[in-house]
Amino acid sequence: MRKILLMISVLLALTGCSKASRKAEFPDIRLPLTSDLVTSFSYGTPKGDYLRVREKPKQDSKALEMLWHGNIFEIFTKTGDKDLIDGSEDYWYMIRFEGIEGWVFGAEIELFEDLQKAEKWVKLTHE
Repeated sequence: MRKILLMISVLLALTGCSKASRKAEFPDIRLPLTSDLVTSFSYGTPKGDYLRVREKPKQDSKALEMLWHGNIFEIFTKTGDKDLIDGSEDYWYMIRFEGIEGWVFGAEIELFEDLQKAEKWVKLTHE
């Protein structure tokens, strides 16, 4: 009798677990874009008068937008390997500026840890 009760208990437990696992719902989690190396910088601005934002992290990639000296953009990741362009070796950084997302070459930008530092630098270089 004990064996039968034990078997019934085990079956009920297994049946309850399988139903519970089918009913379990998981939240829709969306993570930000990342790469193997994540940058510690959050903001940047062009070093020169202008900067092309590219579709892919390649020099010959399509230009999506042109940024001008004084524009401040958000940086949220960088490539894992450095690239060599016109004698400068640096990473490509994925940025966002006024709804445009694309890639810029690191040798052509100033990097900042926070927005206040970027704004201060822009103010100093525009006077």
